[in-house]
Amino acid sequence: MYQRNFYLRFSWLFLTISFSLSSVSHASSSEIPTGYLLLPGGTYFYEGDYKTGAAFAIPEVGLLTTGILINDKMGKQDKTSELNVPSLLAFQLYAVDKWSYFQKVALREKSENQEFKLKIDDTPLSELMLAPFKREVISSPLVVAFALLGIADGIYGYPERKRSFSDIDNVTAMGNRMGRDSGTGYYEGMAFAVSYGAGVSEEMLFRGFMLPVIDYKYGKRTGLVSSSLTFGLLHAFNPGLHNPAYTVTQATVAGFIFGYSVQRDDYKLSKAIAAHFWYDFISMTTTWLTNPNENPLGVQVTFRF
Repeated sequence: MYQRNFYLRFSWLFLTISFSLSSVSHASSSEIPTGYLLLPGGTYFYEGDYKTGAAFAIPEVGLLTTGILINDKMGKQDKTSELNVPSLLAFQLYAVDKWSYFQKVALREKSENQEFKLKIDDTPLSELMLAPFKREVISSPLVVAFALLGIADGIYGYPERKRSFSDIDNVTAMGNRMGRDSGTGYYEGMAFAVSYGAGVSEEMLFRGFMLPVIDYKYGKRTGLVSSSLTFGLLHAFNPGLHNPAYTVTQATVAGFIFGYSVQRDDYKLSKAIAAHFWYDFISMTTTWLTNPNENPLGVQVTFRF
C-alpha cells in the first residue's frame, strides 16, 4: 500500500511539474530533458547551478535511502501501518526543489516578457520556509482558525478515545521500544517534521504550481475548483485512513479555503503554508493526547492494564 501511494503521488507530482513548466516558454518540456526533471536537484544541475542542485539532491537522496533501509522495521498500530517518515520527507523536499525552480523560471520569464501574466509568489524560498513561525503570519485569522480546527479534528477525526496519553506504558517506532515520555518526544518530533513538510510542499504544489497555472490558462474558478478537488482526492490515498469520506471532504474544503485565500492575496503562499502546518501539527498532537491508539503516524502504543 505504501509503495503504491508513493508512486501515485510521485507520478502526479511529475505530471504537475511538466504541465507547469510547459506554461513558461523558457522552460518548456522540450528544453529540459525528462531525466533532469526527475533527478533530485536536476533542473538546477541542467542550468549549471550545481551548488543549489546539490543542496537539494544530497538531503533528498539521503532521506530516501534512509527510508528504504528502515522500511522493513516499520510496524503497525491497529490497522494503521507505521509511516515511513524519511521517505515522506524526501518526497516533500523533492516537491519544494521543483517548485523553487518553477518560481525562478516564471519570475525570469515575467521580467523578460511583460505580456506574461501568470501569477507567482515572488517571496524568497527562505522566507516561505519560515512562514509558519512569523508573528505577522501566525496572527492572521486564517492561521488562527485552522489552528483551532486542528484541535477539533484531533478529537473528532479519530473518535475511538478508549485510552488516553496517561494510559501509555511504552511506545515502539522503527523497531525501537521507548518509554512513554521518550516515545512522546519521538512522536512529536516526527509529527512536527511531517506537518512542516506537508504545509510547505503541498501548498507549493497545489497553490503554488497547480492553482496559478490553471488560473492562467483557464480562469480562476476552474483553477480553484480543480486544485481543491485534486487536493482532496489525493488524500484518499493517505495510509491508514479510518474514514476516507471524512478525510477527502475535509481536505477538499480546506483546499478551497486555502486556494481562495491565495488568490485574494495575490498568490502569496505564506498564510496558507502556516495554516496548513499548524492544523496538521495541532491535530496530530491532540490525537496523541486524547486517543494515541489511532495516532495518524501509525506509531505502536502499548497501554497499562
